[in-house]
Amino acid sequence: MSQESYRMSEPELRSVEMLQGVVKSTSATLVLLTQTEIKVRVQGESKRWYEIYAKYHGHHDIFDHDNGWNYSVNAGRRESDIVDENDYCAQLCLHANEQNLPIGDQIVTVILSLSNDIQTAMEIPLLAQFIVCTRQMLANIMIFQDTMIVTEEMAEYGHDWMEEEHEEEMYHQNNEYENHQMIEEMQSLEDFLELQEENDEQLEAQREAIEEKKRKRDDHLTDFWNHMVDKFHDKES
Repeated sequence: MSQESYRMSEPELRSVEMLQGVVKSTSATLVLLTQTEIKVRVQGESKRWYEIYAKYHGHHDIFDHDNGWNYSVNAGRRESDIVDENDYCAQLCLHANEQNLPIGDQIVTVILSLSNDIQTAMEIPLLAQFIVCTRQMLANIMIFQDTMIVTEEMAEYGHDWMEEEHEEEMYHQNNEYENHQMIEEMQSLEDFLELQEENDEQLEAQREAIEEKKRKRDDHLTDFWNHMVDKFHDKES
């Protein structure tokens, strides 16, 4: 379905009504609301500003969790930074845990998290990193991600840092493979030693059985000859 002809479903409309209620009860502002776009601006406890922008992009059947919407979060120390999307505005890679929920529910989750951004930062390191950044530091930062911060230089020379990241990932993968191989080899060695120990025990049991058989045979021969000697002496008597 094209974006022009798209109309929100009943669950989406109900979720947007809930969104409007949450906006009224928090420091958030509903900047834009259409059938295909939603924009909300909110100031957190840290006095930082955030803007959530959601847009309908169409359904993709190959993704079971896809509801046809995606959204981004821009952040800055001043409201004007995110309104103008200037150099001091950075993107935060924040996502609701349940991405298959109606878009209104997802935005509500983000609004509540960012309204209490100081508390939320205790659980989300990238948000904490943003909060402690000075405005001047933000001028060189484009994106706050879970694993790293993407700066202007990294974006400009993207190939180099992506290649280094790929090499580091390959290094870790190789180490994991080597460790896995080592574990398998150690396990094989342990299995071999265990089997060898079992074989040694079996050989020892066989040796003891042979020794016991020889002892019984010697005792039998001794008894036989003693019996013959006794018979010989009886005849002489």
